Amino acid sequence: MNIEMITTGSFYTNSYIISNDEKECVIVDPGLNYGKAAELIKNKYTPIGILITHGHMDHIDGIKYFKDLPIYIYKEEKRLLINPDFNLYDMIGSTIPFNIDDLKINYVSDNDIIKISNFEFEVIYTPGHTIGSCCYKIDNDLFTGDTLFNMSCGRCDFPTGDMELMNESLNKLMNLFNDDIKCYPGHNDITTIGYERLNNPFLK
Repeated sequence: MNIEMITTGSFYTNSYIISNDEKECVIVDPGLNYGKAAELIKNKYTPIGILITHGHMDHIDGIKYFKDLPIYIYKEEKRLLINPDFNLYDMIGSTIPFNIDDLKINYVSDNDIIKISNFEFEVIYTPGHTIGSCCYKIDNDLFTGDTLFNMSCGRCDFPTGDMELMNESLNKLMNLFNDDIKCYPGHNDITTIGYERLNNPFLK
């Protein structure tokens, strides 16, 4: 398994390409200004699925380039997919670039196992940044979206955000996982559970 990070858009959102030996790939959080990235991905791999950590526009905009793929998102995030106030398209003066009825949406729950080809992802529910934020774990790799950042966490002042839930979610990750788990956040640098346990001011 190989993991590539692609950073796009004015919010410098990280998306991740998880690929196998057969050149199949799963995409985590295709974001804003994703056209060139989508073209490169399609030329290099066979995309077979999309995982969405939460429904903000800078994590979902690139869905429009992969409408035929199965998309996995936490069940509580449906309202963000359809409401431009909640998903922040209104904030940037734009409109949702897809119709949810045209997408192959799979709504997931806490502890679900998502099987796509030979990939198996575990769903970890981590509300706080949004009501339906979640993380996805495969092997020793954890895709944390805007829940856990390197030395920080996602902001909680957008619609459906809740700092108390964020604190509970951060503690949940610390309790669930060992120090060697590698964390791939929605913004900023890759980190580990162990580093954040020792250094993240939101965990003090």
